[in-house]
Amino acid sequence: MESITAYKNQRGQPRSGTPEQSNTPVSANDMCSLAEWPSHARRNHALLQDEAGGQKKKGRGVLKGFKASKKRFANGSAKLNITFSEKLGGTVGMNYRSFKDDVVVVMKRKLPLIGVRTWSDIHPTIHRLIIADMIDRWDLEDTPETEEKVLKIAKERYRGWRSTLSSTYKAYKTDAARLANLPEDLQPEEWEWMIEYFGTDSKFQDRSQENADNRKKQKTKHIIGSKSYSQVSFEKKLGNWRRARLYCSVGTHPHERWNMV
Repeated sequence: MESITAYKNQRGQPRSGTPEQSNTPVSANDMCSLAEWPSHARRNHALLQDEAGGQKKKGRGVLKGFKASKKRFANGSAKLNITFSEKLGGTVGMNYRSFKDDVVVVMKRKLPLIGVRTWSDIHPTIHRLIIADMIDRWDLEDTPETEEKVLKIAKERYRGWRSTLSSTYKAYKTDAARLANLPEDLQPEEWEWMIEYFGTDSKFQDRSQENADNRKKQKTKHIIGSKSYSQVSFEKKLGNWRRARLYCSVGTHPHERWNMV
């Protein structure tokens, strides 16, 4: 594979994400045009550095599951409640986002990247590890229905994670540049395997090109932000219920109308 063997043999060569990480920027010739970068990588880092007085601005990195941990601590480490939409099946309610973040945390700890080309390559025993962890953290019944709903979220987020890694791969022109920019939630050997997979697997490349072509044909975009359809539907129903309750209250007690302002 281009550059990877040579890169491994360069003893002492610093690699991003290690204690010996280099501050030397990658050459502009090694990077693709800004339009080809993933959205999360399009920030003007030179401008951010100028705003910080020439110092490299430190970020918080990958942070998932923090809200759930905070809620769990405030609740005396008790399990948190989660509700699923009866009609759409997605998570709804005040903890819907925290639950998904927790799934992402567990998913990244349990699911392998090396050797996995599709979701079906992951052994069912690993699926069960995810379910067991989520049952330990959340007030869930250990049923086939629960397993199906949790694994659906895990599968979606796993595919999204790999899609982000693919975008990061495409942002650089050479394997040496890619290796020097290790994603912060990966180990070096995982990133090396993903680089080889993205660069040589013909089935992945065909599928990636097909997905890119399909996105160009889309006429209607997702316009409700990061909320799921289940949560949007839930909030809409909750709002209608509250308005109906308010209407009944005002209609039953007309004198309260003047206290509503």
